[in-house]
Amino acid sequence: MKQSKFLSAALFTAAALIGTSALHAAPVVKVLGAGSSAMWQTAALGAYSQLAGTGASHYTVKGTCTSGNCAQIHDSRSASILPEGGNLWVVWNAAQTEIWAYISVDSVVGNRSYFATPRTTLQIDPETETTSVPSSQTNLISSNLWGLDVTELPSTIYTALNNATITTAFTDIRPEDAKFASCRTLNELNATTYAGLGYGTGTTCATLIGTQILSDFSSSVANPVNFNIKGKDPFTSQPIKAYTTVDVGASPIVYLVNRTDANGLGYGGAGTPVITNLELPNLQELYNGNQCDTNAFGASGPPVDVPVTVVMREPMSGTMNTHEFTNLRCGAPSGPCKSGTVVDNSQEVGVNPANANNNPLNLTCLAGGGIRKRAIGTSEMVNTGVYTEPDSIGYTFFSYGNVSKLAAQTGYGYLTLLGVDPIQGTYTNGELPLCVSSTGVSGVCPATPGSSFPNLRNGTYRSWSVLRIVTDASGINLTNSKLLVTAIQDNVNSTVPDFVPFVPVGGDPGLKYYRSHYLQSTVAPNNGLSGQKEAGGDVGGCIEPVGPAPGVLSCHQ
Repeated sequence: MKQSKFLSAALFTAAALIGTSALHAAPVVKVLGAGSSAMWQTAALGAYSQLAGTGASHYTVKGTCTSGNCAQIHDSRSASILPEGGNLWVVWNAAQTEIWAYISVDSVVGNRSYFATPRTTLQIDPETETTSVPSSQTNLISSNLWGLDVTELPSTIYTALNNATITTAFTDIRPEDAKFASCRTLNELNATTYAGLGYGTGTTCATLIGTQILSDFSSSVANPVNFNIKGKDPFTSQPIKAYTTVDVGASPIVYLVNRTDANGLGYGGAGTPVITNLELPNLQELYNGNQCDTNAFGASGPPVDVPVTVVMREPMSGTMNTHEFTNLRCGAPSGPCKSGTVVDNSQEVGVNPANANNNPLNLTCLAGGGIRKRAIGTSEMVNTGVYTEPDSIGYTFFSYGNVSKLAAQTGYGYLTLLGVDPIQGTYTNGELPLCVSSTGVSGVCPATPGSSFPNLRNGTYRSWSVLRIVTDASGINLTNSKLLVTAIQDNVNSTVPDFVPFVPVGGDPGLKYYRSHYLQSTVAPNNGLSGQKEAGGDVGGCIEPVGPAPGVLSCHQ
């Protein structure tokens, strides 16, 4: 009997120790992503609703803490590489054993974060463990979607996540296109073809760290830093791990306008604006700085001669590159455009980083009296640039979160491109849609599967890209990243339909068009739709239907 009691007590003690050990086990970082803002919110909602389980918690933070960025990526390959700050979300389960997180930087930086060897790490300010971060810098996602953030990161979550290694890049351009954009930025200026933009020297992507790209609206900067996607790292010569991409969905570029001036872009009022459309030659004239006034829109009536502020992104942005290669640098390798296209055209025409007036960019256009200005990041483009500048035009990948500040107020809208609406089936007055459910709850706007972005789905809207993740070709990072992609796709139509799912899911037929792939590296291009490894650039590629021979390219030779 005594032995029995002893054994029972021993078993009880062992069980208690096991339970305590499990309770205090170090959390596992399942996915730590860096990259595009286009998927930032929808990835958070997918992780929270589909993966984290009952009792999950979340935290978001932006802005500057006492000692610097509240969250940033750190690239250890050189002490001269500056950190990149961004908005961060963190989701963890009730037991605090699993963590998903994502810091929003641009697509090229996201790719660099993943491909840098050794990989970059996430640094989080210790203030996030306290309640001293101002409430204006937290709760970045509507509480109607997932409730309020916790007021601080638990110490176990902070400790596990701080200095953790990036596992996944979230990107709206392929890695080949991200590498190309990085080299183009870092190469010496070619003022004829704009194959080099002048933030470095040489013509073979030899510059390791380029000149900072400055904002005209704030102290924000973009840091051009070299990376490779195969072979060896340009800084450390360490071999780069094999990678793969997983397609998430497709999102359109939308052209936003500030209509607060009733005598300018707001002429005609919110119900009947006069300026509603962009043709390619007009779009190119605005963004290359040839003519920046209301005449450049080609509207049939007034207003005339009103200067327009043209807001541009940094050339490492996936948004910038999709806009650039879809509509400004049309022709090989980006596919045919309508007449009036200049292949060597660019929104960087006339921009010389060595000129103090060009970096930060605040450049008067050749005609019309308008100005081109540089914004760094989606938030600054939308919430500062277009929001604060009357008679301005800018662009962003559409998501309800990205445009929410403009959609909530009068005086802002969007334009059709070549007469095609990027968001709705039919254009009315160009007012940006608010995310509101049928019961009137803001922040929730479920869509009937297959109904979102009808003109992207039918192939008639030209300016869009596939959103992707980049991660290891095999292993746990691939497994976990695929779980998150599936969660994002499963969740998108039921909460906030920010993109067209790439694959059929939940009654949604998925994306029926793709962009043709072309040689952007030494690997033969392939769209991957026949089961082969996807390869090659596709930013601005021709829009092709998914058909019986999806590997055949019809307009890239």
